[in-house]
Amino acid sequence: MRRHLSLLIGFAVLALAILASLLLARAWADWQGARPAPWLIAGVAGVLAMTMGWRLLPSWWRGVLLLAPLVMWGGLQIHPGWFLAAAVVLLLVQFNAIRHRVPLYRSGTAVIDALEREIRERDIHHLADMGCGDGHLIAALARRLPEVHFTGYETAPVLYLAARWRCRRQANCRVEFRDFWRDTWSDFDAVFTFLSPEPMLRIWRKCQREFAEGGALYSLAFEVPGIEAEALIGAGRFDLHRYPRLPRQAPVPASAESVTS
Repeated sequence: MRRHLSLLIGFAVLALAILASLLLARAWADWQGARPAPWLIAGVAGVLAMTMGWRLLPSWWRGVLLLAPLVMWGGLQIHPGWFLAAAVVLLLVQFNAIRHRVPLYRSGTAVIDALEREIRERDIHHLADMGCGDGHLIAALARRLPEVHFTGYETAPVLYLAARWRCRRQANCRVEFRDFWRDTWSDFDAVFTFLSPEPMLRIWRKCQREFAEGGALYSLAFEVPGIEAEALIGAGRFDLHRYPRLPRQAPVPASAESVTS
């Protein structure tokens, strides 16, 4: 509720500042007979907005209010075709944010180091990155661990091409332009995800169904709801959650069933 109120106040302050700037420009034109330059009107609006919101809004709003009118004015000077091109590029890069509600995240060196330790200690032979982005993580791990196989899945076209390029010289690394939900994960010893909270329970269930004994799910930052992680591994800014495949319940022998009946 507080966040929504802050947004309403911010937009109201910005609108009042722009209106005041336009009125000042009109008064200046009536007095001097020449209208001020549009960029100057936008700059005055930004200063007014920042001043008006100085005590009403959090400090990070000051820069936003100062620059917003200039950005709006600049946007009016740009040909609409550039906005269309920007929208197409954004769609190609953030395709999964629209289709699967999974935006692009990028893993840092600390995550790569943590996964390398886990792969060595747990004798993992094949790890898959579900939503590998530009392939930064699997390419780095493939160089460090040439005896281990890595598979990345990516369906955003630009990111897929970037990942393929990164892994082009790594024989132990491949990238699939395919929805990972449609593939079986039974060939993997481990799966790494850095997605969002929304698909985590579904991913954990797929791992439980398809993993062999000893398989593990590694999720950076996002927990599986209702499931306690086996380990929390430090990986820089976020923790790496490890979820093993739970032991399957052994079937009851026919002789035991006849005794109990």
